[in-house]
Amino acid sequence: MQKRVQYIDIAKGIGILLVVLGHNDMNYYHPILHRFIYAFHMALFFFLSGIFFNPDRPFKTLLKKRFDGLIKPLIFTILLIYGISVFFGKMSFATAGGRLLKSLYMTGPYLNWVQLWFLPLLFLINIYAYFFYKFTNPIKKDWIRWLILIITLWIGTLPLAHTWPLEIEILGKSLILHGAPANVDLVLLAGFFFILAREIYRNVPEDFFSSKITFFASATILLGMVFTLDIPIDFNTRLYTSLILNTIEAIAGIIFILSLSRQIELHSEKLTCLFKYIGSLTISIFIFHVPIQEMVNNKLNPYIGQNDLTVTIAFLAGVLIPIFIHEFFINPNPKVGAWFGMGKAKLPE
Repeated sequence: MQKRVQYIDIAKGIGILLVVLGHNDMNYYHPILHRFIYAFHMALFFFLSGIFFNPDRPFKTLLKKRFDGLIKPLIFTILLIYGISVFFGKMSFATAGGRLLKSLYMTGPYLNWVQLWFLPLLFLINIYAYFFYKFTNPIKKDWIRWLILIITLWIGTLPLAHTWPLEIEILGKSLILHGAPANVDLVLLAGFFFILAREIYRNVPEDFFSSKITFFASATILLGMVFTLDIPIDFNTRLYTSLILNTIEAIAGIIFILSLSRQIELHSEKLTCLFKYIGSLTISIFIFHVPIQEMVNNKLNPYIGQNDLTVTIAFLAGVLIPIFIHEFFINPNPKVGAWFGMGKAKLPE
């Protein structure tokens, strides 16, 4: 059991590196890289977050754990952003207050650091998964639960075309929004991968991800689809073009990363330690990588231009500087660490 946990931790490290790279300008120069990452990387995150989900714990315990690990970091980060902006005179109190209120909608376009959209959604998915299992646990036949899960996947794709943008009328005035509040319109779709993880973990033989056949088969399917199809998944912008093809490609990518992680665990102790370490700092890297990459990219651009060297340095900064922030500012300070979910629910879990 411990070995399975270990390669899952490796997958977390690989996953967060893909997230950082997915928010890097390198994607503009290398379209195939962009298609590869956006074939599965956020589906992988939802999957990894659901592997050890425990629907048998008390609901209040679940809420507290997920609030501490997901919502508190979100609140702290939003307050930090606008607090620093006001303190250094870059933003007035009125502007900061307006943006703070706007951020309460909690979808990507309304958050100053767009990547934060993931946190409230994952919180809602945990609640959804709890009630999914309360409803389906009495069902004796597994195939019925699988059928229900697949139906929820289909239902989850239906609102996407209508919520991006979302047009509503308030007091006779038309208002155009992007996504439903807190990304609630994504709960069924993203929740499919979250619940799928627990089902696979409980039912797939332990040596499945150790098999080189699994590794090469998943790599072949994934790369074959990436090179022949241009159907990226972007939960943030409600992009899920094909129910069947996107789902197959995402699952192939998830299996590939888990198989790769298992091979790393079996054959390289150094890489195992490296990826496990990066995976243990996922929440810090996730929160800070976007503004750091943008800052470094903008600073370097006037001197060395916009090229692969620029975006590579920005990528490294997007990984290493959040690690520095974690080790020297978050980890040594228990009060700050508590706001980042340290000792609580980590992302993903």
